[in-house]
Amino acid sequence: MARRNVAFGVGISVVLIILLTFISFSLRSDQPMSGEQKIAANYVEARGYKIVSSPSEPFTYTLEKALLNPDNGQLPYIQIWGVQSIDPAAYFGKEITSHSFIVSGHPLDAMYGTHTALQVMMAEGKVIGGTSFPDRDDLAGAPYALDGRTLEDVIGISFSEWRKQWAEKYDE
Repeated sequence: MARRNVAFGVGISVVLIILLTFISFSLRSDQPMSGEQKIAANYVEARGYKIVSSPSEPFTYTLEKALLNPDNGQLPYIQIWGVQSIDPAAYFGKEITSHSFIVSGHPLDAMYGTHTALQVMMAEGKVIGGTSFPDRDDLAGAPYALDGRTLEDVIGISFSEWRKQWAEKYDE
């Protein structure tokens, strides 16, 4: 009888260990990183930010001039590309992949009292820019540059002047 109780106890222990291991792996939101995602993560960490999580799959699109047209373009693309220090025209027709990270140690953390969500943009295996935004569901608006600068900080002119120049450049 005692032998059967010991075997039962060992069996229950093994089942519990397997179950707890399965649960701990199931609760992890981060999957192993791809080579490109590792490049993006290294870029983030090299800037002094600590990656808290990588909550979603990469998002990929082909950049076309029409996406940036202020009359019929898509506002999120205009806002994203507006805070880049690179010319979007250099990437027309190219596949752009955005990798998501939640980080700590970012300048926006102190401003908003939360972690910061980063989108690191890559083309042809290289980081080309990105955006940042407070990791809070109660906020909406345009993204900041990857380092937390506003559109005006990045481009060095007023929003109204930028908007006029953008329309002249990307209006079809």
